[in-house]
Amino acid sequence: MIPRPLTVTTIQNQRVHIRCTARGIPRPTITWKRKRDGQILGGRKTNENTKDGEFVTSTITISSARTRNAGVYICTATNEVTPRPIRQEITLEVQGI
Repeated sequence: MIPRPLTVTTIQNQRVHIRCTARGIPRPTITWKRKRDGQILGGRKTNENTKDGEFVTSTITISSARTRNAGVYICTATNEVTPRPIRQEITLEVQGI
């Protein structure tokens, strides 16, 4: 995983992006879920190849953040050669107006 802020803060009713980037050969697959209920979430993925490996970035976009969207989101990266998935927890804070 490429380090990102572990807390993302937004204001209620604003668009917010939560990003996760991983590098590996072969290119990792990133999945998302919410910690509180385990719901699997889709993310928009972009790929980049470099001489040091293959990067993949996955972004969850919430178009109008609400307090119910606040909580911990888990990003998990896997590929065929890593014996154990790598995960990062990112906390979303939604502040009222």
